[in-house]
Amino acid sequence: MRIAHNMSQEELSIKAGFRSNGFVGQAESFKYNKRYNVHHINRFAQIFNCSPQDFLPETYLY
Repeated sequence: MRIAHNMSQEELSIKAGFRSNGFVGQAESFKYNKRYNVHHINRFAQIFNCSPQDFLPETYLY
């Protein structure tokens, strides 16, 4: 969704109010152990004016 809105990782970090401007980049990379939680997803839904459900998969792999 970030890319579809032509938003940089740093810009989303700032809009989401993360302490580190690099948090989104770290969460999108497999090199770091950073992950989004439900609070992040709710904040992204506010930023992109959508439902938090839009960020969750329809099915889960177990």
